[in-house]
Formats: sequence, C-alpha cells, structure tokens
Amino acid sequence: MGGEHGGRRRLAARRALLVSLAIVVPGIPIAVGIAVGSQQPAAGAAATTTETLKPVAPATVGGAAPATQVTPTVPAVPGGSGALVALLLHPTNLRASPGGHSIARLRTKTEFGSPEMLWVVRHVPGWLAVMTPQAGNGRVTWIAQSATSLSRVSWELEVSLAARRLTVLDHGRVVERYTVAIGTPGAPTPTGRFAVTDRLVTNDPGGPYGCCVLALSAHAPHAIQGWTGGTRIAIHSTPETGSIGEAASHGCVRVTLAEGRWLLAHIPLGTPTLIST
Repeated sequence: MGGEHGGRRRLAARRALLVSLAIVVPGIPIAVGIAVGSQQPAAGAAATTTETLKPVAPATVGGAAPATQVTPTVPAVPGGSGALVALLLHPTNLRASPGGHSIARLRTKTEFGSPEMLWVVRHVPGWLAVMTPQAGNGRVTWIAQSATSLSRVSWELEVSLAARRLTVLDHGRVVERYTVAIGTPGAPTPTGRFAVTDRLVTNDPGGPYGCCVLALSAHAPHAIQGWTGGTRIAIHSTPETGSIGEAASHGCVRVTLAEGRWLLAHIPLGTPTLIST
C-alpha cells in the first residue's frame, strides 16, 4: 500500500514537470530572437552599409537587360552682356542644322593646340550656332549644347579695310584704335563674322609674324607662304613697320610689335571679330 502511494506521488511529480516545460520552452526562441536582433556590432567591426551590397540585375526580356537612358546635362545660358562663347568639353559633331547631318568632328583642341572656344551667334533649346574655321567663311554650323561650358566675352574686334583700322572694344566702349596693314588686291583680307581661335607667341619677333598672333576662324582664298596654318588668316604683329597702313599682306591683318603684345595680353579666345569693307 505504501508502495502504491509512493508510485502515485512520483507519477504526479512527472506530470507537473511536463506541464511546466510546456509553458517555459516556447518562450525560449522568442527571447533568443530579441537578443540577436538588438545586438550591436562588436568594437572594431565594420557595420554593413548599402555601399557594400550589389543590386540585383534588372529582369531581362529576351536575354537583354533594359537599357538605361542617360540625359546629357545641358548648361544654362549665362545672363549678362557680351558675346556668348562655348568651351568644348568633349569631342562632338559639327552639324549643318540642329540635329542635322554631320559636317566635321570637333576636338577639344584647335590645330594649334588651344582649347576649342567658339563664338555662339545663335542658340535654340539644346543647340548652339557657332563660327568655326571648319565651316568656312560666312557659314554658321551647329553643335550640341551639352558638349560645352558657356560663358561670356566682353571684348570685340572690328576691322575696317577701307580705313585700314582695327578698333578694340570692351563692353561696347572703344579701348584702342590701331592703323593696320591688310591684304593686297591679289590676296584680299576676307570680310564677315569671325572669331579669335588661338593666341600664339612666335618666339621670333624678327620673323614675318613678329612676336604675337591672334589666329582667326577666317580663311584666305589660298595658302599663305611660310604660315603653318594653311589658308587661315590672323591678326599678327610685324617688324616691317613700313607696311602698316598699306595693302601689303597675304590676307592677314598686321599690327606693330607693341600692339601685338597688347592684344595678346588682353583679347581672350572666342572674341568676335568683324571685318568689313
């Protein structure tokens, strides 16, 4: 009888133990989960960021990933006075009209190694009409505005062939007037709208081009002897002071050595240059 009561007591104790375990055990995973989720990175350990993760590739159609459309940044046209000029930031096509067929490929450097800085004579959304030697005298061509950085130039050069005079203006105000030599009747200086493309030092003041050259986007009707620029003309200095005021050049506009140095020190690339009869 005593053994029977002892057996019943042991059976009751086992049942109580099982009931208590049934209550406690389900809470263990919850407690463990809270501890793991709130754990901070150990000292000296790098925390994971989105920069260390690689995005999942986009879904493909027919085995090809969807193309990403990149819209070129179009620089704003700066306000203020002065001529608009465009510095070419990367090679681009020179076109006959906005978005039209390509005429030539422009690089970021001129044939003389200067930055390609172009006088902008007109602009429409996304496109710039520019004066370039590649287009030829009197011809306007177009480049994408997104290929450029835009600024303004306050200077302007005006050449009167009849008066044989170069007038330098800044903000519309006359700064200098120089008597110049112009082309002979057989090699006339071209007329029209042009721009300064290069500012060059010859290191030979006694040579035919003196010390200083402002190359223009204009072309003479023939190549000029001794000039590495082919048919390109320039405003340049000369040691032959007796030719100043005469029709004596191969198409270029000549100034004195002192005037050439002044021009080189003041006139920036892209400066509009208007040559009239």
